Amino acid sequence: MKIMALDASTKSTGVAIFNDKELIYYECIATSSSDMIKRIQVIVKILNEILEEVRPEETIQNMKTHRALMWMQAAINFLLHENYPKMKVEYVYPNSWRSACGIRTGRGMRREALKVADINFVKETYNITVNDDIADAIGIGHA
Repeated sequence: MKIMALDASTKSTGVAIFNDKELIYYECIATSSSDMIKRIQVIVKILNEILEEVRPEETIQNMKTHRALMWMQAAINFLLHENYPKMKVEYVYPNSWRSACGIRTGRGMRREALKVADINFVKETYNITVNDDIADAIGIGHA
């Protein structure tokens, strides 16, 4: 089964595509507009291009709570609902996917240390060097 994993944000969104457990594609979609809505539109447009080409059956998104990120997740869900209505959507909390990847989380763990741990996990597991957005998307899909 093809799964698209996303670490969505309004400035840079990590994308990872898995075919069963094999990582087959990864990308960071970065935008620079000062207008948040325009950034979301750019990211959603590029995601749609990826979806049209790869045709995953499921998407998994990092669960975050900030309002701008909720707008981003809503835009992604509108895209999926309108163009890929049979695709299953699943959400996972950062502590859950990191735990499944063997990355220690919890009290005393700072965001910067977790990002480094995410990148190291991808390097050790997939033998590729990526930025933290792609590392998070790969970790989400791996879990």
